[in-house]
Amino acid sequence: MQTTDLAYTKKDDIVSEFYHEWGSDMKALLGSWKNVNPKTGQIARVEVLLNDNNISLHCFGKLEQGEKDWGIAPCELFSSNVGSPEIEGFMCNYDFEFMKISMAGNMKYGVMVIQAYNTFSDGSNRNNYFSREFFCR
Repeated sequence: MQTTDLAYTKKDDIVSEFYHEWGSDMKALLGSWKNVNPKTGQIARVEVLLNDNNISLHCFGKLEQGEKDWGIAPCELFSSNVGSPEIEGFMCNYDFEFMKISMAGNMKYGVMVIQAYNTFSDGSNRNNYFSREFFCR
């Protein structure tokens, strides 16, 4: 497919060359990451997993006593621009029936930053909310 045949919304959506494989060393993302705030009421820790060249996120919510295993969610990967093969961020979703969580993460100076957009769907009239957490190895 030629670049002139592609739909786009801005100049940076078009490049002359396409990358079909991630050039980043995925191993740099893999492993266990703990929240730098031990008193968080959000996500206690995450594990970044590699399955068949795809990255998944295994999250654990912080509870009064211990953690809640959220399970594993596949991630969609992102680069900083359409022509870059370097992994710069990811997104994934969790659906707990009573609430949905859309998560976006990125790396900054060796720290994993995760934003969570929490939407209630149980009719409880609780406010939807946003959180941002920082994780280290």
